[in-house]
Amino acid sequence: MERADSTDPPTNDLTIFEATEFRNSLVTLLSQEGPVSLDLSHVQQMDSSCMQILLAAHRTGRLTVVGLSEQIRQKAMLVGCRELVGS
Repeated sequence: MERADSTDPPTNDLTIFEATEFRNSLVTLLSQEGPVSLDLSHVQQMDSSCMQILLAAHRTGRLTVVGLSEQIRQKAMLVGCRELVGS
């Protein structure tokens, strides 16, 4: 099955202020058939609200997260979201 990619990857920090929009974009992305990929290479900051949203989407088993900055990787490890780091 072909992998679908996000056409509009986030380019800003992902904080509580962007959480609703981020959640809605993930719902749209996951409405596509098959596995999907989300590129976060342009995101330097992510707070726990958006990390929880991302983790929930990742746990569907269809979302692959790529381009995590080292800072976000460290935060994911710190808050117990290790499965995101391995994606």
